[in-house]
Amino acid sequence: MPSGPTETPRVGSPIRRPFMTAVAIVLLAAIAIYLAQQFEDVRQLGRLSLDVVVGSLVLLFASQLAHNESMLVPLRVHLPQVGFWELFLVRTGGLVVGSAVPVAGGLAVRLAYLKRQGLSYAQFTHATVLSNVLAVVAAACLALPATAALWAMAGAPPAAALGLTLVVLALGGAALALLQALPRVARHRRLPRWLPAVEDLSASRPIVIRTLLMSLLRHAANFVAFGWLYSALSGVPGSFVAGGLVYAFTTPVRMVNLTPGNLGVNEWATAVAGRALAFDLTTGLLVGGVFRAASLAAQGAGVLVGWALSESRALSDRRP
Repeated sequence: MPSGPTETPRVGSPIRRPFMTAVAIVLLAAIAIYLAQQFEDVRQLGRLSLDVVVGSLVLLFASQLAHNESMLVPLRVHLPQVGFWELFLVRTGGLVVGSAVPVAGGLAVRLAYLKRQGLSYAQFTHATVLSNVLAVVAAACLALPATAALWAMAGAPPAAALGLTLVVLALGGAALALLQALPRVARHRRLPRWLPAVEDLSASRPIVIRTLLMSLLRHAANFVAFGWLYSALSGVPGSFVAGGLVYAFTTPVRMVNLTPGNLGVNEWATAVAGRALAFDLTTGLLVGGVFRAASLAAQGAGVLVGWALSESRALSDRRP
């Protein structure tokens, strides 16, 4: 670690926050107006069976666990004492703060907590970049075979869908290039004084492989949940793969909170990507809304499990 004062990454300007909140309100208002005009189509929600709802919740709970593990693996290289549920609870707090402070609110919460545990800025940056880069790579690994499967089953997908597949693949390749170039970029004199320490950090092959596998598991669970929701709400036979592919297309958008909680952004991204695969906008907006609600429920279930286990361990430690 470098000696001397360090610089703390800035969370965001106070002007940007109300602006992005206003953007979220506009996007949500646009959704409400659109769905009000398509009220008959909104009744598609009645097609959701109990099996689909419960199955989606189970899948999204598994996705949350895999996501947490994918972030924990590179962190434990530098901070081996961090527990699984400890990080889960900190991440949840970051999601709450991220709903009020777009873009970097969640990062700030994790950084503040982990720094108190002894993690340096450089180590946090390295672990965060590694987990996020491999998450994009995992999405690209999922999009390519899904597009090939859709092509084999239903013929050539629309040009827009092929374009989105290429975009995800390009982002995955760019993410890998960034990971390899990070040590060289960190040496730049104009960057914060704490960042050059990143050049001394690296990840072993087992760490990279395990992080990538956890990211693949996370995306696969979300892919299946999206596929089920699109199949149920659209009522179109054979739409499972196309519905799951919408998730793969929108994964990069979900990784950065442009508005509080990415409200409106995720839903419209889902609708537009679904439109590229011949789904109607109403179905995409409904799938985006249901997926958000189910994800929040799964996150809440994880918090309850983590809290219960923490309390159980605390009681055991207090017993004579």
